[in-house]
Amino acid sequence: MVNITGYGKATQEAVDNFQEFVGFEIPADYKQFLLTHNGGTTAVQNSKFYVDGLDTLVCLNVLYGLELQDKELDLQKWHEENREDLHKNCIIIGNDTCAGKILLIDNEEEKGVYFWDQGWYSDPSSQDENIYKVASSFKSFIEGLKIPEEI
Repeated sequence: MVNITGYGKATQEAVDNFQEFVGFEIPADYKQFLLTHNGGTTAVQNSKFYVDGLDTLVCLNVLYGLELQDKELDLQKWHEENREDLHKNCIIIGNDTCAGKILLIDNEEEKGVYFWDQGWYSDPSSQDENIYKVASSFKSFIEGLKIPEEI
């Protein structure tokens, strides 16, 4: 399993405030990740995850946290900027090394971690079809990360 170098620990108050801001309770495994790591980067650079719908590996850049000094890494900032484009009960939790975003969705139709090919860099991505399921939970997403030697 890939280790995450976190940005510290989010407070329970920060998590509660974020849930109130987004309007839904985030899944327990992701909440625990925020409380223990508060976002971060992979300890081994160029760790990747597989996107079945694109039949490709994508390089994880960063996972966002709460109340961080660098607002480019802040969950709330990304949600605020993209709220209109997101599915119900969806948050942007990170990005890849290009323009893609990592989504966490938890609603009746969709649950899990998804890759949003926001720049339509991969075939068959288009404006209408550019979100692909990666894992059924945040925990399984982290467990599925691969370091370059494993690929």
